Amino acid sequence: MMIISKIERVEEIPIVLHWLTEMHIAEIIDSIWQSHGNWQGLSYGQLAVLYITYIINSLTHTLSGMEDWVEEHRILLEMVTGWEIGEKDATDDRIGIMMSDFGNDTAKILEFHQNNGHQIIQAFELPTEIGRYDTTSVNVHHSKEGDSGLLNLGHSKDNRPNLLQFKQGLGVLDPAGIPIFSETISGSDADDPLYVPAWRQMVKTIGTPNFLFVSDCKGSALETRASIASEDGFYLIPLARTGKIPEKLENLVKNPPATPEDIILSDVKDKHGNPTKVGKGFVIEIEQECDTHTWTERWFVARSDSHASMKNKSRYKRLKKAETALNKMTKKSEEEVGSFSQRASKILKKHSVENMIDINVDEIVSQQKRFLKRGRPTPDTPFEIIETRQLQLNFTFNQEQIEKEELLAGWRIYATNTVTEQMTLELRYQYYRDEWLVERSFHRFKGGSLPILPLFLRLEERIKGLMMLLTIALQVLTLIEFVIQRELAVDCETVSGLVPGNPTISTPRPTTERIFNKFKQLHLVITNTRKHIKVFLQEKLTPLQQRLLSLMEVPIEIYENLILKQRICT
Repeated sequence: MMIISKIERVEEIPIVLHWLTEMHIAEIIDSIWQSHGNWQGLSYGQLAVLYITYIINSLTHTLSGMEDWVEEHRILLEMVTGWEIGEKDATDDRIGIMMSDFGNDTAKILEFHQNNGHQIIQAFELPTEIGRYDTTSVNVHHSKEGDSGLLNLGHSKDNRPNLLQFKQGLGVLDPAGIPIFSETISGSDADDPLYVPAWRQMVKTIGTPNFLFVSDCKGSALETRASIASEDGFYLIPLARTGKIPEKLENLVKNPPATPEDIILSDVKDKHGNPTKVGKGFVIEIEQECDTHTWTERWFVARSDSHASMKNKSRYKRLKKAETALNKMTKKSEEEVGSFSQRASKILKKHSVENMIDINVDEIVSQQKRFLKRGRPTPDTPFEIIETRQLQLNFTFNQEQIEKEELLAGWRIYATNTVTEQMTLELRYQYYRDEWLVERSFHRFKGGSLPILPLFLRLEERIKGLMMLLTIALQVLTLIEFVIQRELAVDCETVSGLVPGNPTISTPRPTTERIFNKFKQLHLVITNTRKHIKVFLQEKLTPLQQRLLSLMEVPIEIYENLILKQRICT
């Protein structure tokens, strides 16, 4: 008699384990970190592989759920990895110890990222022409306990300045945003000093400074650009609108030294199939000097049509809302001119139109005679003078400022030290348009499939260790997207059947999350007889699943072995 003793969900677990094996994660970790003498069972590298698989499969990093997850998938995990997993190999205590050891030594984390980044660049033939770096803040609801070096108050990018936070920096490679460098930073640290060290770490990983470093305006300090240029690096960075830059931009837009050219992207087609005009701009050369280094910098002064349209529409809406709010203002009881004017100024600030609307408050005083006796008054009837004060708000639109804002809408200065042959207006627009690649990674951390929050860890070293492991999980997701998109691009193919509710939609850029979703219905069945236990995959792979495995360059045997070999445990 055969009895089904257990059913394990297979899902995408074999795929994740295959990718982590191809990335040599366990070997690289074990070459850097060694557990203490009393540690038994799985090594740090093996435990890290299981934990990363747990994060991707369960969409959580909570330590308490890891032990149950391993028990639920024990036979599958042992079959795919070939490891013997003990009952207490994946407890939250062991994972916590592992995380603490990872986060205790920043130098070892940097060594891991360098070795790991170099490995995946070589193994998957990643392009290294363009690298990007950016930071984000992660707010937590922890209470302030002592002088923490990591969790501090600071400028929150999530508009939560009242919460403690830490910052996460991420260096990625185009075209899929594959991370090769990650760092966990104190929440009170400024972003500006981070860009040069991050660039240097990316140079060590890539093996050469001969790549284009793209960042946001926080990396535009002259000292940052000078350091990269003096060390034979190349950059493309929008200049921050601080200091004299706004004035220089206005002068360049009003009096362009060269005739602005249309920016046309050949890969973006309109409804007629023609290349799309996305903006206009011109290029000027600037001789820069910082400390002892002198170099030639090219400024792309460019206007984005879509950004200009968005800015103008937003300005119009803000002006209308401010006008409506000002018209509804009435004087409060006993309110003075100063208080009334301050309330009007707050409305302008709320809608960000302080310099586009001029306000003036007039106090109108009127006097009225009130007789103190009833009846028809006579010349001798006593009376008193009642003085009434009214406040009248007058406001006018500053047309000169509004026209200036409209003229400058969408214009920006982008600085680069590349030569003309390496960078055109079109390439500049294309490179910076892809800045969403880093933001998408942050979205996966802050609200997507690799969520940091809610964060229950409090020890600084464990938070750093967690972020290192989440970065590896992010590498898995982005590497899969890169490989499958590269395979589809060979013959200009697309893949369909991934969108829930509409299987006819096709795309050349499928996301890893939707790919994994197509493997959710696979189950491993464990049957028990008097003499032995049989293990087999309940469902057969569909044609779509087989094609996805082929596109991901994952051998179909990782699932077929579960069907055909039917592991027997006596």
